[in-house]
Amino acid sequence: MKCVQCKQEKLSKEFPPSTITERCQHISSYCLRCLIAQLKDQNKTQRKCPECPAILTPQEVKALELAWDKAPFKIDVNSIGKIQPIIPDNGNITTGEFHVVMLNGQKTTLSLEENKTIIALRSNIFKKLQVNQAKQKLIYNGVELQDTVDRRPGNLSDYKIGPGCHVQLIVVLYNITRAEALKSLVFDLHWGYPANGSQDYLDGSCLLYAGDTFWRKYDYASVYYPSFPHMKHSGDMMDNAKKEGHQRIAAKLDQLPQDVTQLYFVLSSWKSPTIGHFKTPSFKLYDEAQPDKELCTYTIQQAANSQAVILCCVSRAGEGMWQVIQVGKFSAGNANDYDPIEISIGECALHG
Repeated sequence: MKCVQCKQEKLSKEFPPSTITERCQHISSYCLRCLIAQLKDQNKTQRKCPECPAILTPQEVKALELAWDKAPFKIDVNSIGKIQPIIPDNGNITTGEFHVVMLNGQKTTLSLEENKTIIALRSNIFKKLQVNQAKQKLIYNGVELQDTVDRRPGNLSDYKIGPGCHVQLIVVLYNITRAEALKSLVFDLHWGYPANGSQDYLDGSCLLYAGDTFWRKYDYASVYYPSFPHMKHSGDMMDNAKKEGHQRIAAKLDQLPQDVTQLYFVLSSWKSPTIGHFKTPSFKLYDEAQPDKELCTYTIQQAANSQAVILCCVSRAGEGMWQVIQVGKFSAGNANDYDPIEISIGECALHG
């Protein structure tokens, strides 16, 4: 997403996570750095939003300044593993700290002393992040870390992981094998209108990629392509009497072209500035033949302060095989402006 002030492309996390004041009806187009600079240049007795007439209270200004002071180090996921540590002649680094980074940008710091083997690393990730070992896919320098190497326990030193290195953690929620023959994948979304009762849309979108290249999307406007009948979006199904909305996406995985490697499922707010404005939003991702078996679980309330969230990715893992991967990455953008969402997907670096 490009900041309107400095004109630079920024990560979504470099922008305020929600409206800068309750009186704003828009997501900030100023990155946090530029916003703080703008506020500092204003009269301290009456600071206002640089994009609308809304006046900020001293408490709101202080909250923004605190958010800037505590802004986490921005991790470039695309460069994970590309900066190599200095390795001693014996190939072993036993002291120092390294980092495990999830697709949503969450970073956990671990010590090399306590994680000499890949098995120990998986165990400590479970203790710190509660991610089951069987669901952990660990990537460093483009290579997946293996529990065994040459018929012995795999070590971090086998992959030249040393102090300051970043290991990517991909959470595989579900493996779809050829034997399961999952044919029809369904994304089912429900939501209640915002508290003011006005009709609004919580959009469910599916963005298809061929490697790192965007291929096409399915949303309320792009519901069906006659030349590609294997996916369909229901469009908006609104019940004004109950003040509820519903959308559904169906995809026949076994009919998708081999070029399609990822399906990203995204939630975004249409009119309201954030997802948190909607009442009781819920979704299910499931096999149409087994509707009670959910393939992805995510608490939407985690994204209450975000305009959009990339929920998960269904990624091709081989001929007839797929993996459902947890993402949970917040983003700006919506079904009227996918550019920030595509940038956020690119930051995941999850290409087939």
